[in-house]
Amino acid sequence: MKPKDGQAGTWTVEGECKRLVARNEKLGCTGEVTRTKFSDGTITFRFSDGENWLVFRTKEATARLWQGYKTILDVDGVAFGPVGSAPEIITRIAGAGCSYGAPYFGQANIDCRAVVDFRMWAAAVNTDGRLPVPDSEYIPPTRSAP
Repeated sequence: MKPKDGQAGTWTVEGECKRLVARNEKLGCTGEVTRTKFSDGTITFRFSDGENWLVFRTKEATARLWQGYKTILDVDGVAFGPVGSAPEIITRIAGAGCSYGAPYFGQANIDCRAVVDFRMWAAAVNTDGRLPVPDSEYIPPTRSAP
């Protein structure tokens, strides 16, 4: 079952933080990742150090499947700012992208990176294998035929 065009929603997963870097500064992170899809096709991945969000923005239209199980997306903006605020998105980026395995099938790696003015912005979490906590989007946990 494919989600309807324009369908919005959020899911959150937790796991082991492998990396959180903002403007070349290594930070600790909570291991929580929130993916939000907006009705216009914009998707954000939000990682946190407990006080700030590191946000990667992409468009669903850039999604492509790699080796049949991992989704790869081109990132068009990044932001870093206090949790609860709407940080300003920076769009002058290079070498940017996100990739993730479907967290509905067990452990998955969620990895995003971008370069802004020769500074690295990156986050990576290996999920704990528990199902995502959905907000309003339901993605049925079934595999499509090969």
